[in-house]
Amino acid sequence: MEFNLDRYEKRVIVSPGLCIYCVRVLPPDELTDEHVIPYALGHNTLVFHKSSCKTCAAIIQRYEQEVLKKQLGTFRLQVDAPSRTKAKDRPTSVELPFAEVDDQGVFLRDLGTRSFRLGDAPLALSLWQLPEPRLFSDDADDGGDNGRPWSYVEMPAASRIIDEVRDETGARHVAMKIGEVNRSHFLRFLAKTAHAFAVAELGIDGFNPCLTDIILDREDEMSDYVGGTFPSTDGPIPPEITTILAIGGVGDLVAVRIQFYHVLGSPAYAVVVGRENENTAARIADMIERYD
Repeated sequence: MEFNLDRYEKRVIVSPGLCIYCVRVLPPDELTDEHVIPYALGHNTLVFHKSSCKTCAAIIQRYEQEVLKKQLGTFRLQVDAPSRTKAKDRPTSVELPFAEVDDQGVFLRDLGTRSFRLGDAPLALSLWQLPEPRLFSDDADDGGDNGRPWSYVEMPAASRIIDEVRDETGARHVAMKIGEVNRSHFLRFLAKTAHAFAVAELGIDGFNPCLTDIILDREDEMSDYVGGTFPSTDGPIPPEITTILAIGGVGDLVAVRIQFYHVLGSPAYAVVVGRENENTAARIADMIERYD
């Protein structure tokens, strides 16, 4: 499933009458709407009506807001992503920190921060590059590779700014900090998004979920379930598509593939949401028929 978030399309999934995270059956006034793609990225593109209890929503909001405001905040402003903040109250500039580094990129001294208009600052997206989920491989290393930060930077604008700072400070090599990713928050954010999408498409009984403890911040080991994958090879994807979500599997594992802003060469992610049950095959077939 591909989403052009600029269109602000709206699809509402009927409430299951329970929380899709803790699976408690609750009256409607104790359930809140769940944005499968967070409002701050996709407006009301895919909304799961009355599907999250207030307790679970409060837990999720803590790390989701960290991702949306700190990790993706400046990028969202630069691409004019949806915001509940009134336009007149949104920031119009960004603070960028600089440092002098040696030939190997080792920090030498702080060069301070400088303020730039959003339109003058380089477009920068900060994510996390991950190895595939350990459950995908029988011989995966338990020690594991935690992955590494990944970033896209609009180089012409970045080079111009770095040259200005170099001339101003006399530094030989200048580094610009463009964003910081909290790995734990980001992986939990991916897990929550994948689970919500899988339940929206397959139903709460369409597979046997396995991410509850990760989503509700009760489990810190996420590499078994959340990892990287190859980008889609199903043919060219239009550049205006900003979010890609798809359901597939490896063996009896049910997984969701996620990619944000593929046009920037961003990493794709695979999130194991659970295992197949007696309903999974038929639900996936129904899903494929809906989108065909």
